Amino acid sequence: MKEHPELVANFAQTSKKLPLDRALMFVLLMVLIVFIATLSKYSYAQPLAQGHDKFLGCSTSSDLSRKIDDYFNQVTPGNDGKWGSVEGIQGVYSWSSLDKIYNFAKNRCFLFKEHTLIWGNQAPYWINSLDSARQREKIEEWIRRIGERYPDMAMVDVVNEPFNAPPSFKNALGGDGETGWDWVITAFELARQYCPTYAILILNEYNILHSNSATQNYLNLIKLLQDRELIDGIGVQGHYFEFRSDINDSQNRYVHNISTIKANLDRLAETGLPIYISEFDIDEPNDNDQSEQYQIYFPIFWSHPAVKGITFWGYIETDVWHSHPNTYLIRSDGSERPALQWMRTYINSPQPPVIISPCFTINELRKPVLKWRSSETATSYQVQLASDITFANVLVDTITVDTTLQILQPLEANRRHHWRVRAGNENGMSFYSNVASFTTGDQLSSVERVGFLPSEYDLYQNYPNPFNPTTTISFSIPQRSDVQIMLLNVLGETVMKITDGTFEAGVHHVQLHAHNVSSGIYFYKMVAGQFSKFMKLLVVQ
Repeated sequence: MKEHPELVANFAQTSKKLPLDRALMFVLLMVLIVFIATLSKYSYAQPLAQGHDKFLGCSTSSDLSRKIDDYFNQVTPGNDGKWGSVEGIQGVYSWSSLDKIYNFAKNRCFLFKEHTLIWGNQAPYWINSLDSARQREKIEEWIRRIGERYPDMAMVDVVNEPFNAPPSFKNALGGDGETGWDWVITAFELARQYCPTYAILILNEYNILHSNSATQNYLNLIKLLQDRELIDGIGVQGHYFEFRSDINDSQNRYVHNISTIKANLDRLAETGLPIYISEFDIDEPNDNDQSEQYQIYFPIFWSHPAVKGITFWGYIETDVWHSHPNTYLIRSDGSERPALQWMRTYINSPQPPVIISPCFTINELRKPVLKWRSSETATSYQVQLASDITFANVLVDTITVDTTLQILQPLEANRRHHWRVRAGNENGMSFYSNVASFTTGDQLSSVERVGFLPSEYDLYQNYPNPFNPTTTISFSIPQRSDVQIMLLNVLGETVMKITDGTFEAGVHHVQLHAHNVSSGIYFYKMVAGQFSKFMKLLVVQ
């Protein structure tokens, strides 16, 4: 876990929103994901999800393509885990195909999700010949057997498609009842009773996000389960047809509003439950069309902090959903379609940062400090500030290795400005963040206005950054102090002394001349009495 401290922090924040026992379960699941990411260095290659706090998985048949090892770290049985597949003849259980998928996942420390316990489709045909009491017995026996046979399952779709495919035998589980969803509640109660203690219990549905009313109905059902501490995760299927029609469909053309999809995903996230995109696919026969659509829809989910995993539905040409034959990412000869090639680069590139401040404010300083949240895997950030929202007139365009930028040249007073930031690493640059705006006032800076004395010690981001060969470092002190500023390498060794002297109270600027310093990332450290602070900078020779 020492290799992934950022994951521990992310998991801790999510687990705080869950009941104690569920929180422990969630943390253990996330620890397993971290373990999988670490394991990849030693055994099975998992380049897509490696180093991230969420998984990428696939559905599969018992044929189990070798390509699973190359791309994924989570597995869901496509058909082999459904009741009708396992107990097609009453009392005769055919476990071999599901066993094969489960053992495949377990032997590789992949996350295994059972799909599904209760679904109106692909239920055993004989269930409808039984009376309600006998149906209830068989349902309970089915869930109990699944729980006993697969004690290391990480997740389970307890009820699949309660809106679109309720089971004919739902009355055996209580029917609609007082809540309108008694049968769903009972199914989750049985899953909680018989499934492994730390298995994530998931409700799964499609055609949710593009409709405000459908999302609200889903939230109402989720709340019923959440109030009873029965649900641990929200499943959103994420099929292509939930977002738009096929590009070349001439008879039933539609494109759902992306802003609505994003807003409803945020609404689900407000429950505090992790979200799993359970059956993601894009069914386009043309490679360029599929890649184009992946670039629109995949980032919506991968970049969302509440989404903890995405499972592809039909990732390889030899094992796809027959109704949607062009969802595959890997051809039968093992070659990758362009969408997969793009996705690898996108996943390994950092996500767009989130702006903190200033953001839609007025009377800002003319030398403001721009702040944003760090982006996972980012090594640098490009910041642009402009006088117009189209960024045709860019006033600042610089790269920094930190998450703050002090504007040193005063901006025009009483003028609206716009700014954005994007993250970069060795794999490329992210998209820009959302654009934030602010309006300046008359004041230059909190530490440079007339008669002002700073109330605390502080060290500011150097500017420009990166730089070659000279940059300015600013700091403030509230009283006369001895100040040392040193340049350190990544090992913490002193490369050079930038300044060492006594300064009066106020804000000060010193120059760093790096003529004899090699290119790379460095730190500069300020020490003044008990105050000590580090900042990063980048030398580019």
